[in-house]
Amino acid sequence: MTTEAFGRLIRPRGAAMAAELAAACAELAAHLRAAGAGPRTIARAELVLEELALNALRHGGAAEVALSAWLGPAGWMLRLEDAGLAFDPSRPLAAPPGAGEGQGGLGLALVRRTAQAVHHARLPEGRNRVEVLLPPE
Repeated sequence: MTTEAFGRLIRPRGAAMAAELAAACAELAAHLRAAGAGPRTIARAELVLEELALNALRHGGAAEVALSAWLGPAGWMLRLEDAGLAFDPSRPLAAPPGAGEGQGGLGLALVRRTAQAVHHARLPEGRNRVEVLLPPE
């Protein structure tokens, strides 16, 4: 069992976004498993990583996302940082007029429902930092 922090830079090139995210999720899952995290925590962490990283890369214009994860006193923490557009995923979004099923926007709601807490900060150097506390198993 390891208690070391996990870190990874997600930097997709061209059409390799899905493969890069899948690799990052697999590496995060392996680290959490080795640290003794249960299957629910691992599934939650993968969902949070995928949704927040995809939003930063696809919609925020970020070229890369820095991921770190560690076990804190209150549970597993995930931190994602990117230099994309300023955006606070911890705040609810109003659905665009006429938005129907299948038009997206559910990922952030899933992150908020999955997490025990979501905190966002726009850092002075122009980066977004999102920290997510996962609930205990």
